[in-house]
Amino acid sequence: MQLIKNRLKGLGLMDSTIETYISILSPFFEYTKKVLNHTNQEISDYLDYLMIVKNYSGRSRNLAMKVIKFYCREFEGKSIEVRKAKENKPIPKICEDNDFSAILSVTPNIKHRLCLLLMRYSGLRRWEVIRVMKHHIQPDGRLLVKSGKGDKDRYTIIPPQVLDQLNSFISLLPANNPYVFQSQDGRGHYDKRTPEQILINAFKKLEWQKEKWFGCHALRHSFTIYCLDVLKLDFDTVSKLLGHSAKQTTQIYTQLRKLNLVEAIEKYRQITIPIQ
Repeated sequence: MQLIKNRLKGLGLMDSTIETYISILSPFFEYTKKVLNHTNQEISDYLDYLMIVKNYSGRSRNLAMKVIKFYCREFEGKSIEVRKAKENKPIPKICEDNDFSAILSVTPNIKHRLCLLLMRYSGLRRWEVIRVMKHHIQPDGRLLVKSGKGDKDRYTIIPPQVLDQLNSFISLLPANNPYVFQSQDGRGHYDKRTPEQILINAFKKLEWQKEKWFGCHALRHSFTIYCLDVLKLDFDTVSKLLGHSAKQTTQIYTQLRKLNLVEAIEKYRQITIPIQ
C-alpha cells in the first residue's frame, strides 16, 4: 500500500484524498484477493456486493467505482466500463442562525468559537480552518486560504466582528508557531478531527437528538446562503469565495434558500384557496 500512497502523492493528490482512496482500495483488494489484473466482472461483482451486502448508498458505491476506475487506469493501464448506480439526492444540511447561536452558547472556549465562526462566516472547510496561519489574515478582512481543495489558493472574507476577536486572540499566541489554531503541544495545528469534535461536544451539551446533528460542511453551506441572501453577492463571487471550480456546484445550495419560499408563503396569505 505504501507504493500506492507514494504514487498518489506523486500525482499531486492531497493527503486527505489519499486517505480516502486507500480506505476504498484496501477492502477492494481484500475482496478480490489481488492488487493487479482486475477484470470488469470482478469490479462489477464487488460494487454489487457493496450495495447488496454492505448496504452502501448509490452515492457511496459510485465513489468507490470512481476510485477503482482511477486505480485501474493509473496502475493497471486499462479502462474499465462500469455503469453508475442511481443516486438519492438529499437536500444538503444547513446550520440555522438559532442553532448556531445555541452552539456558541455552550462553547465558551474562544479558540473553539473562532474555529466555528470561520467555518460559518468565511466558508472554510474543516481541514482548511485548522491550517489558517496568522499572516493569512489581512487587515482589511480578507483571508488567504492556502492550498484548498484541488491545491488551489483563494481569498475569502472575514466579518469585522470576527476579525476583531481573531486579532485579539492572535495577540496572545506564541510567536514561534505560525498557526492560529495551535495544537496542544504548540508545535503544529489542530488535528483534522478537532472541528468536528467541537460540534459534537456542543450537540451533547445541548442534548440534541442525533437526527439533528450535522457536520462542519453544514456551516459552509450556511455561508453560501448568507452570501447570496444577506450580502447579496452574485454566484460568480460566491463561487470564488468557496473555491468552487464551477458555478453549478454553488447552485446546488440554492435549494437551501428559504427567502423565495417565505415570499411564496406570504403570497398565499393574500389569496383565497378553494379547499371546501
